[in-house]
Amino acid sequence: MSLVNTKVVHKKFGEGVIIAEDNIYLTIKFQVGEKKFMYPDCFAQGFLQIDDKDLYQKSLEDMDIKNQEKAKKEQEEKLERERKEKERLEQEIKEKKKLKKINRENVAFKCTYCDGGKNQDRVGFFGPCSKENMDYNINKEKHVWCSLGSKCKDFLNGTIPYLEVEKEYDKCELCYESVMLKNWVAGAGTIQTGINKGRPMKLEKVQVNSLAVLTTRLPNATEENRFIFAVFLIDDAYEGDNRESGYVTTKSKWKLELKPSEAEKILFWNYYACPNAPEVIKFGSGLHRYLSDMQAAQILKDIVDIKTDKQEKAFAEEFLTEFCNRVGLDVDEISEKEGALIKQFN
Repeated sequence: MSLVNTKVVHKKFGEGVIIAEDNIYLTIKFQVGEKKFMYPDCFAQGFLQIDDKDLYQKSLEDMDIKNQEKAKKEQEEKLERERKEKERLEQEIKEKKKLKKINRENVAFKCTYCDGGKNQDRVGFFGPCSKENMDYNINKEKHVWCSLGSKCKDFLNGTIPYLEVEKEYDKCELCYESVMLKNWVAGAGTIQTGINKGRPMKLEKVQVNSLAVLTTRLPNATEENRFIFAVFLIDDAYEGDNRESGYVTTKSKWKLELKPSEAEKILFWNYYACPNAPEVIKFGSGLHRYLSDMQAAQILKDIVDIKTDKQEKAFAEEFLTEFCNRVGLDVDEISEKEGALIKQFN
């Protein structure tokens, strides 16, 4: 239905006649000259009036169609923006994961010695400490967790019976060393000195498939005698935040503890050297140190070598192979150790 030659009335320009039309505009001739108006908005919004009821109704229907098309277009544009934003976020996450994968490292923890559960097959770390070991950790070494409001300290002071210590252990709330080889969890701890004292520490470089290495030293032993008593392949890692320290754990079969006679042969400082002072043997106040894949593989290889039980040795070999496959190392190309102890004697 053409609108050409239709008479219209404009509030300002008076009477006019439509002389041309296209998909967007009407050209109307008034006494003051020709004017263009957007169709069908000019009728629907009241700029122009038309006497022909059929034409007026058509303009309203065309306006509805235009509004529907506009709404549809806006919805499509919105969905397209959301799709692009989703793609951008997914790509950003991929890039972050890729970056993290490149920076993935293994981690060694400095653990306060716990003789709970100690026997010929276990170093400890499977029960509350003996009274003698509590006294050493609290009164001589003055370890923070042992000394500040712990049940162990209350027991030593005679304010609670040993039964209360055992109850705390049964709830896994005594200390994380006492259940370390029960729960297979190791944490980053808190900063012990300086202006950030008490602030939770993070494990920024540790991820799934990193190796966790648990180290300790016996009472009165020097730092040179720090040994490795257990390792596990991490299958769950929490980086940590401003309220909670980072931690790592495993529920897989890839965990291995050493007997006391074995652990004393796997000295931590044979493998690790501080990057800034490679011949200095000092763990410092921090509770963890990062290890390369090669250093982790060297530890696993030496564990294989010191195992004498056939079944345990076979599992240690399987563990070494599994770790190397996951991190892309060739078992036959594991290099010689270059830790601080070795550097001191070379």
